[in-house]
Amino acid sequence: MSFDYTAIFPGLATDKDFKITSPETPDYNCIAWAYHYNDRWMWPGGVSEKTLDGFHFWPDDVSDSTDVQSFIDAFRLKGYSVCNDLDFNPQYRKIALYVKKGTTICTHAARELSNGLWSSKLGSGHDIQHGTPYSIEGQVYGVVYCLMRKPYK
Repeated sequence: MSFDYTAIFPGLATDKDFKITSPETPDYNCIAWAYHYNDRWMWPGGVSEKTLDGFHFWPDDVSDSTDVQSFIDAFRLKGYSVCNDLDFNPQYRKIALYVKKGTTICTHAARELSNGLWSSKLGSGHDIQHGTPYSIEGQVYGVVYCLMRKPYK
C-alpha cells in the first residue's frame, strides 16, 4: 500500500510530474540527498549526532545550527551559490532550501534533476519527483527560502 503524499503536500495533487521514485529507506535524508549522498543523514546536531551511528554528517566548518544560513554555508562548500533563477538550465545543478513559514529555520532541501524536474527525499520515507520546488510547500516543510546553483560538471 502506498502512502498518500497528496494529503500532506496538497500541491502534489495537481503536479503532473509527481511520482514516487524509490522505496522507503532510513539510510539518508533530504539534505544528504540534495548534497548527493544516499548513505548518511546530514543535519546539524553537535558532536554526539556526528558520531552517534557513524553515518551522520555535518561539515565541521559550518555552524551547527538549523538556521537556513548554516545550510547555505554547507552547500557553498560544494560549490553552490544563491540564485533567483528557477528556469531549467542544463549547465547548472540546482537545489531549493525550505524554511518554516515566517522563520529562518531550515526544514528541507530538494534538488533539480538533469531533466529539469525536482526530487525530494521525505525523511526516512520515499524519494519523490515533483515538477517544481513549490509543489511541496505547506505545513510540513514550509516555503522555499532560496534556490542555489552550481555549474554542472
